[in-house]
Amino acid sequence: MTQAITLRLITRQAGGGEIVRTRRIETGQAMIGRSPDCEIYLPDLAVDRQHALLRIIGEGQVSVESLTGEPFIVNDQTALRVELDVLRAAVVTFGEFDLLIAQGGEGDIAITVMRKDEENPPSPSLFSLKAAMFGRRRMAWAFALTILALCLIAPMAAGFYSRHIHIQPDRQWSTGPLSKAHAFLETDCKACHQKAFVAVRDEACMSCHQDRGDATQIAALDARLKAKGSPFDPLLVSNHADHARLVKATPLPPTLGGKVKTLFQVALNHPTDRCASCHREHTTAPPDPNVPATADIVRPGRPTLVVVNDCQSCHSNLKKRLPSTSLIDTPDWSRHPDFRPVITTGFNGPQPRLQRIALTSRPREANGLTFSHRLHMDAAGGVARQGQVLGAARGYGGALTCQSCHKADGGGFKAIEMERDCGACHSLAFAQVGNELKTLRHHDMRNIVGVLRGAQSPASSPSIDPAVLRRAMAPGGLCVDCHTINNGGVLGGEIAPVHLANRVMPWGDFNHSVPAHAGQGAGAAACVDCHKATTSDHSSDVLQSGIATCTACHGKTEQQAAAAASAECSTCHGFHQPGRAPQTPQDRTLAATALPAGVKPRGMPAF
Repeated sequence: MTQAITLRLITRQAGGGEIVRTRRIETGQAMIGRSPDCEIYLPDLAVDRQHALLRIIGEGQVSVESLTGEPFIVNDQTALRVELDVLRAAVVTFGEFDLLIAQGGEGDIAITVMRKDEENPPSPSLFSLKAAMFGRRRMAWAFALTILALCLIAPMAAGFYSRHIHIQPDRQWSTGPLSKAHAFLETDCKACHQKAFVAVRDEACMSCHQDRGDATQIAALDARLKAKGSPFDPLLVSNHADHARLVKATPLPPTLGGKVKTLFQVALNHPTDRCASCHREHTTAPPDPNVPATADIVRPGRPTLVVVNDCQSCHSNLKKRLPSTSLIDTPDWSRHPDFRPVITTGFNGPQPRLQRIALTSRPREANGLTFSHRLHMDAAGGVARQGQVLGAARGYGGALTCQSCHKADGGGFKAIEMERDCGACHSLAFAQVGNELKTLRHHDMRNIVGVLRGAQSPASSPSIDPAVLRRAMAPGGLCVDCHTINNGGVLGGEIAPVHLANRVMPWGDFNHSVPAHAGQGAGAAACVDCHKATTSDHSSDVLQSGIATCTACHGKTEQQAAAAASAECSTCHGFHQPGRAPQTPQDRTLAATALPAGVKPRGMPAF
């Protein structure tokens, strides 16, 4: 049986005493609002006409939910929806009215409604349209006529006296045309302005620009926007950092007027952290010295998408606004800190232990391998001679180069595979059983002991002599030439885990396919200019050059460097996609493999 509501309305008399009106609501729910047809009628201008709905949701349980998005107060706390236990009497406040919700008689839920200050009711003149100096009604008419004159009569008069002026009523409220990237939406205002009299919200922007990391969804999004007439693929974005930290780290505008405007917006609860707060459309203004230069250059009379904040504006004094950050203040390229690559410092079981270490501290890597780049790249050494004999089928034919083992893959390189990149010279055969040559399955290194002992061989094959295992892990053995052997494992030795990072600087976007980076053109860099591999005898060497190597080209003029290059932050860093430079319409390679928002590359620590 549904519980009923007993409603008690208490009104205080001017001469003292109270008038109590009681009625019963059988439906189990009551509309709260200023409209006379509401079950709980609250004649107060601070209350919406149908402000909230009170419902019985269980035995002794009620919910109160705002229907207009305007909050109410529950036990001195603002809320839009609340569930209450009537055994714990609660006070819900709408404007000047308190609703006491408690357990009533005969199992009913009792709601007592009373104005907070009946002894000093508001003056009737408060709601009157009369005013001492200028009536509100006259004021409303004055404003209406002013808007009519400015937006209709004045343009029509100008058009009447000058045939060169054309009236476009649908554009009276627009501050200017859209930029080239968004021009195809010129007649589709609702694509961005989804709610009348409400500033453009992030949901509208993200409907076209959110990066969900799914190649199929990206392709479908591209096709949908091209069908609408978009000349470009949309730039996809994900989070740069935690939203609350971003808001705290963002500086106020550089001008006094900008600072005052922002402070007023914050005071009036107008959002200042929207996409449109930084990316401003509908502008053809000339360049402003206080607005950072962007790729979409601001020119007089040219529709432009203006980017309000650049990297330096936030990172110049970041620690002052965000003391908890571990980032180093970087006001410009000349004061950029040296690189801090992510290297393997050891293992916790089979999982690599990764650490971000500055190159200035000369870090050493523990990747589980024993390898000499110098030995393999010596043009007059034994490896070069062996390459002439064994490597011809693999394209070596002589001394090894970087490209012999490191295969290009877009702007990076494929992961090293022993069989593909080393197998031409390094045999994986470890024993012969009858006429069958036993070959190690190198990709299954965790079970290497079982393989060598024959645990994974067919039942008909004899087990391998344990001496084979000892020889493989002894000095000069099959495994020791390349792998680190830990003592104390099975039969006295155990192969250490191996981890080779494909990108040691995952938050940067160094692109090896750029011609100047690939050794093509005048003044271009070869591999050994940045990676000192020809002098490295140990796999623990971190073959990553410091930022001083980059400054040979970046940030210099053509007179200073043979291959002068930009030193803009966006060359190597992307705001919306950590570790990726901003995309171009011609290059969507990185977008096809984008990570979901907030997800870091596999194995990377949280910095």
